[in-house]
Amino acid sequence: MASGLFLCAQRLCDNQSVIFPRSHCSTCQHTLAWWQLLPVLNYPLLHGHCYYCNATIPITAWVAEIIGGCLGLFTWLTTTSNQQLLTMSILFAGLFLFSWIDIRQQLLFPILFIPWLLLMILLNPTTLFFSDAIFFAAGLGLFAYYSHGLGSGDVALLASLTLLHGVAASSHILLFGCLLALIGYPVFKHRRLPFIPYLSCGVWLYYLI
Repeated sequence: MASGLFLCAQRLCDNQSVIFPRSHCSTCQHTLAWWQLLPVLNYPLLHGHCYYCNATIPITAWVAEIIGGCLGLFTWLTTTSNQQLLTMSILFAGLFLFSWIDIRQQLLFPILFIPWLLLMILLNPTTLFFSDAIFFAAGLGLFAYYSHGLGSGDVALLASLTLLHGVAASSHILLFGCLLALIGYPVFKHRRLPFIPYLSCGVWLYYLI
């Protein structure tokens, strides 16, 4: 599933269909066999190169598969009901997808974000924090407008997390995200900081702690 979401992120950023054509090498265009669609296994087996043309495969596909697998295992081990498992799976799947798109283009696509948020609301109709979300979004929106320190996608995601979890939880998530960004900035040396991946890690830390 993680490799599929990663592929969707890549194709959406390149304005391509997420359905057609089938997965293929971006260099030689050769359609991949089923066993080549498991990056966590075939990347080390193929030494990071295409089986057909020997072109270098970006290591991000392998990293994405490992991260997605760890998130799936974490979700399965920490949930106690099918409802909670479904909710957490959709939460982390959305954050995973949004993070890779943000890394590529520093955008949050409404065509993906709005259906994800509506689905999360439908799964949690009795535990929503509307007033918290409105005030938190207004404060963050003003901060983003005058400081240019946050993008509209960051504000929208934080507002949605506040709606789902409340202002106390989203404040902790924002704090974790900022601390991780301070650590990650000198390591990755972003020209433009993609903040959604750090917020997503903040969500995971919130649930972990």
